[in-house]
Amino acid sequence: MKRIITLLTMFMLCFSPALIADAHSGRTDSNGGHNCSDKSIAKGLCTGYHYHNGGSATKSTTTKSSSTKNITPVKKTVPKPALTTVNVYIDDVLQNYNPKAYLKNGTTLVPMKNIFESLGATVTYDAATKKVTAYKNKTTIIITIGNKKAYIQSNGTTSAIDLNHAAEVYEGTTMVPLRFIGQALGAGITFDEPALKVFIHS
Repeated sequence: MKRIITLLTMFMLCFSPALIADAHSGRTDSNGGHNCSDKSIAKGLCTGYHYHNGGSATKSTTTKSSSTKNITPVKKTVPKPALTTVNVYIDDVLQNYNPKAYLKNGTTLVPMKNIFESLGATVTYDAATKKVTAYKNKTTIIITIGNKKAYIQSNGTTSAIDLNHAAEVYEGTTMVPLRFIGQALGAGITFDEPALKVFIHS
């Protein structure tokens, strides 16, 4: 009988170490573990510091990530100022231009190509030099984007025209001061400012 009890005891020690380890005495700390007593070490129940009831070998701590995200500054989009548009009439016929003529810094700017062609001129544009050239009869008119001077070549002479506003490109169209139309082509110009209407007479 003693032999059977001894075999059962050895069997339990070999195949259930976890049950025995959990069963040995000793208080656990806040991490759920503790140091083995000398008696437990002598009995082979445990060695050194160990854990019970799902304890962890390392404390669970919350750490902030040391990595920083690359923050791309957001560019603020500045809306274009609203332009006051002006209706253009050529020989009392309303023109449907896109873009329309508009007021800017006290100057009425009109689409050069559309108006010049309506008045019988041919217009070309050199993108490399930003130069616009118009031809009508034997007269050549040259104006450059961003320049406040325009030139008229006629009968072998060249004369300069001072502009109160430089030619500019708006929505892909060359816009020139209204007065330049009359100076370059000799057209009659009338501006009804309260009604925002421009009348050009060929």
